Amino acid sequence: MYRKINELTWDTVASLDPESVFYVLPVGSLEQHGRALPLGTDDLILTSSLEAAAGRARLQNCFLQLPNIHYGNSYEHMDFAGTVTLGCGLLAKMVESVMESMNRHGFRRLIVINSHGGNTAVFQAYAQEWEQKFGVRMYTVNFFGSEFFKDAQPMLQTSLENEIHGGELEASYISYAYPELFHKEMAVPERDVTVSLKEYHPGWLTRDLSPDNGLLGMASRADTGKGEKLYEYMAEKLKNYLELFDRM
Repeated sequence: MYRKINELTWDTVASLDPESVFYVLPVGSLEQHGRALPLGTDDLILTSSLEAAAGRARLQNCFLQLPNIHYGNSYEHMDFAGTVTLGCGLLAKMVESVMESMNRHGFRRLIVINSHGGNTAVFQAYAQEWEQKFGVRMYTVNFFGSEFFKDAQPMLQTSLENEIHGGELEASYISYAYPELFHKEMAVPERDVTVSLKEYHPGWLTRDLSPDNGLLGMASRADTGKGEKLYEYMAEKLKNYLELFDRM
């Protein structure tokens, strides 16, 4: 069973066997994605792919999806209007508060599904501390800063190493799933930016790599055919993760 917890009554949740319950916490961002994509790109991709996966997954346990956290650690994009960032400590505190609440009610398993690369290091840094402190087993599925898209490389012209932000992958997905939000006229070759991030400089800022633009990738290569394939890829990948957790 996969349900949204905010659609249930408290006594329905109270009646569940904690040993059969997983909480699911989607975490996205509100940040610039270049001139062709909306500020909520990460959130939109997360919401639609997770909804598709939940509808396909065959689950024996009870998965309760919490409302999304719509903001993340987005300091790298703060020079672009509309971006809203949470400090790393505040983002961590929000997740800790979820765990405290779970612990109070006897629930011990949390799946964080994260669609923004800037959040990945935060969750990785805190994971062991949180398990010790709250007694909640935390699993994470990170779209970026991970190998989530490794098997999607054949669908793309651009190397994943250069597919950093708002490029071919995200633009293709949005063009398919939310065509009304894709500004195709702005996804032109002269706005494409090819960079490779350096491991020794984690403090990079988008303003230095893509001034007055924000794109870090090749959005001009986007098309809806690729977007449909990526949508299916993500839905199946997330479905497989849910079924993997279900067997634990």
